[in-house]
Amino acid sequence: MLKQYLELQQQNLLQMAERQNQLAQHSQQEERRLQLLTGHIQQLERSYQMKSALGLQNLASMQNVLWDMQQQQQDKVQQSQQELQQQQQVCRKQAAFSKGIECLVERRELAQQEKQQRQEQLQADELAMQLHQRGRQLA
Repeated sequence: MLKQYLELQQQNLLQMAERQNQLAQHSQQEERRLQLLTGHIQQLERSYQMKSALGLQNLASMQNVLWDMQQQQQDKVQQSQQELQQQQQVCRKQAAFSKGIECLVERRELAQQEKQQRQEQLQADELAMQLHQRGRQLA
């Protein structure tokens, strides 16, 4: 029964590891989006060769919008990194728990084997005693 529980916990660990990989990919995507957005902002800042007031006003509005988007994207990156860190922590705890159960199962199996060996040795000793006693009786 404990082996079945161990298998269940190991399956849980695999699912958690899969979720961790998904979160890592999501976090990387969010970081790439932030890098792209930052690159667009930097390009826009270098290209203000406009001479009209209306063009400069539009550029300033566009920069404000992009800066707001950049801040929102930074928040998304931080959130995705926090989720990833939390999942990593959960996976470490689950791995430790599974390892503990695995060690317990191994110890129980070893104890069972030792018990079986002792019983076999007792039976062999008893058989040897009986043979020795019969040998003495016949002599």
